[in-house]
Amino acid sequence: MDAGGTRGRSPQAHRWLSLSLLVLLALLAVGRSALGTRLDSFTVDEPWHIVAGTAYVRGGERHLNPEHPPLVKLWVGEAMPDSFKLGKEPSLREKEQERQWVEDTMFFGNDPLQAQQRARLAMWGLNGGLLLLLGLLLWRAAGIAWAAGTLAFIALEPTLGAHLPVVMTDGPLALTLLPAIVAAGLLAARWQWRWALVLGLTTGLALSTKHSALAGMVGVAGVLALAVLLGLRQGGVRESARRTAQLLLAGMVAVLLLWAGYGFRFHADAGGGDAFNRPLDGKIADVSTPALREALVIADRHELLPRAYLWGLADTLRTGVDGRNIALHLIWGKLYEGRNPWFTWPAILAAKIPLALSAVALLGLALLWRAGLPASARWMLAALAAASLLHLAALMASPAAWGGVRHATPLIGAVAILGGAAVAEAWRRRSRLLLAMVSALFVAAFAMTIREPRLWEYHNELAGGSANGWRYFRNEGLDLGQRFHEIRAFHDREIVPSGLPMFSDYWMMETQVRAAGLRYRRLVQDLQDDNVAGVYDGWFVYPDDARLPVPQFEWDPREVFKDMRLVADLGHVGIWRGRLTRPKARAGSMNGKVMDYIYKENGQDWALVAKRLEEVASVSPAMLGTAAELGNAHLRLGNREAAIRAYRRPLEQDMMPVDAKLAQRFREQIARVESASDPKQVPLMRNPWME
Repeated sequence: MDAGGTRGRSPQAHRWLSLSLLVLLALLAVGRSALGTRLDSFTVDEPWHIVAGTAYVRGGERHLNPEHPPLVKLWVGEAMPDSFKLGKEPSLREKEQERQWVEDTMFFGNDPLQAQQRARLAMWGLNGGLLLLLGLLLWRAAGIAWAAGTLAFIALEPTLGAHLPVVMTDGPLALTLLPAIVAAGLLAARWQWRWALVLGLTTGLALSTKHSALAGMVGVAGVLALAVLLGLRQGGVRESARRTAQLLLAGMVAVLLLWAGYGFRFHADAGGGDAFNRPLDGKIADVSTPALREALVIADRHELLPRAYLWGLADTLRTGVDGRNIALHLIWGKLYEGRNPWFTWPAILAAKIPLALSAVALLGLALLWRAGLPASARWMLAALAAASLLHLAALMASPAAWGGVRHATPLIGAVAILGGAAVAEAWRRRSRLLLAMVSALFVAAFAMTIREPRLWEYHNELAGGSANGWRYFRNEGLDLGQRFHEIRAFHDREIVPSGLPMFSDYWMMETQVRAAGLRYRRLVQDLQDDNVAGVYDGWFVYPDDARLPVPQFEWDPREVFKDMRLVADLGHVGIWRGRLTRPKARAGSMNGKVMDYIYKENGQDWALVAKRLEEVASVSPAMLGTAAELGNAHLRLGNREAAIRAYRRPLEQDMMPVDAKLAQRFREQIARVESASDPKQVPLMRNPWME
């Protein structure tokens, strides 16, 4: 199905024109991305990846940021200039301590704007190259029209465009997983050793990008296993054995590439240690599903995979399968309690993909129904369907959807390939009507998105456009801290002359704010704070969804903002001036200060910790982290009854539902305290919010 239209041109000229078209489309995607992300500051996760990657490259150690495989970090680390300073790394105890050192390194030790510029160029290079690889493989599997249509779709799609310069793993996951899927289609159709090698290389890239690639690759493996079984009917045992050997080669290449990212070391550090912010055994113990926990134990015991990879996999399973006890979800403007409803992910995708591009994909799906496809395209579509369904199933199995659309980028990639199919079929059939429909939809998508200044924030007309996305959804697909530059400009222009402090409930990193010299204050500055009434005067930065009522949190915007006025609206961020009177806000800030005292400062005054957390728990009994740390403080003090009361408090409140697995952990801890002869000997409960 190479709809190339070679009449009148030599095959060589056609190849060069096709290659030039793919290169041009990849460059257009990067250019569109640059236009739609030019105003963005760092997301809250990028400094972590940049600093960790630089440490990987310079020292070879892999214990920083083990939450993610190393591909993106290594790539960006290589791009950092020699002038980028790391400083002395402290002995790490917890994730928050690691985050603090990373942010200090980025914002106090270096020029963050320079680092961001260098990192963005590196990511455009990586993702642009992956786009071209995808186009080349699609060209071989399904024809140049399909390849060009897919890249054109991606060039116009806002979410993927927003991720092209971002030093995170979500965009690269889609752009490594899709080539692996296409390579699987080529292998299943042709069973040539070169395609086994390509499949191994692309799979290795996907596994080295993000742990959630495993879900999609399991689907691909299932399709390839079926193709091997078909070899029995087509060529007997010998043919099936040959295909099996090729799959083994692909698997070995993929695993070798993954090991290469970790320097071919089982341990994270060159000296044979694993200086993680938390030991691997503890991470594995946090995984509640016995089968998954045992699989991790076996992999570690037999050194099947690098320890840093296993650490991140355990973290992914805990946060993805068990969740983060996020019990409230805003979907289409309605609040849902407990697990997110089954339609959460379809709803997010429906609101984020431009309507015209969704129409192109639906048209492609309809046209494929009776299309005469080559074997490579059929197998590719089978692998795409299997990978997408398993990725979607993994998302839906998670009790929360806090990451928003960025966790679904492979599904957007699948939609893009369906859009490419519409272009290919319209061209193959030489249908003027179809060509006009596809062209009109692409033009409409261009018109819908070209004026969008912040691709990350894009929402389509179903959600009232980008300006109203916050009314319908609350997740990281709205914003992840990219509005810092505008906030800083407003601060310098308006807040500084006023002489009043600035308080924030926005994504801004505290170290970033302090390094920039902003008049920022926490509501609670230290553990001696006695402002139990929670009265504050100044400027307040809130995400726009703070204007929505949340009865479960006793959040009534009319009451919260009654003594304030909205001064500025910066995208999904509002800046207010006036007085806040809210004991619950003070309690939340006090909780954060206590966590810093315990996990960053290594504080040991457990009587003071208990006193302050009792204040927090009395106002916010549903906070599980508070309950765990309060119970732990009382255990350290030898106060059995107080510890039991603390652990029971979230189970007895009716404001917010508690995840069943976490509720069981609290009950088990209560039982241990009740049965112990000495409460000081009871193991402390792990804070569910500590990762």
